[in-house]
Amino acid sequence: MGVVMSHHILNRRVRKAGVAALIAAASAVALTACGSNDSSSDAKGDSSSHASSSAKSSQSDTSIHNQAGQSDKQATALGSGSDKAQATAECQPGTLRATLDSAGTSQAGMNHRGTFLRVKNTGDQTCAISGYAGLALEGAGHTAIKTTARHGSTYFATDPGSHPITLGPGKSAWADLVWTTTGASTAHAKYLQISPTGSNSHSTVAFGEDLDNGTLSLTAWSSKPPINS
Repeated sequence: MGVVMSHHILNRRVRKAGVAALIAAASAVALTACGSNDSSSDAKGDSSSHASSSAKSSQSDTSIHNQAGQSDKQATALGSGSDKAQATAECQPGTLRATLDSAGTSQAGMNHRGTFLRVKNTGDQTCAISGYAGLALEGAGHTAIKTTARHGSTYFATDPGSHPITLGPGKSAWADLVWTTTGASTAHAKYLQISPTGSNSHSTVAFGEDLDNGTLSLTAWSSKPPINS
């Protein structure tokens, strides 16, 4: 009876040992599996992190390039603005003084008479003038005379055409002024209004001439007295 009990006890111990062994083995497998999953998770995490960093770096590089491009465009725009700012401004009527000047040259022949218009920059800034002057004849007492101004070449000078003339302080531009004296519908002028830019601002100079039909011919402004040789 005692021997039988000993066998039973021994069997129970063997069974318990087997169960413990099975539990230990299962735990080891579980731990291995968990370790494998953690490792895979870390690898994925590292890969994702690197990819994210690369993407951010690429975006950052793109942003830098874009900003650089925008800066270049802004610099170009500023450069263009600077070039425009450096362009010579048009002469203001108030800084210009117009006179009649023969420039030491006689213009007379075949019932034609002529002289030069001279406009001087009296300001302290360089400016530009172009085109044709505005003209108006006046009689005694500054009464208005109907005036016709013809633009182009005159009997004595070839028209240089409208083009900008740069005038530094104290510098002058010139235009040829010519009329005929055949006695046809003679206008008895005493004064001449000269508007250098064609505006309402003008100089009034003495002009005691008899001329046909109140008609004047003039060339565009030039940097020197225009006269055919």
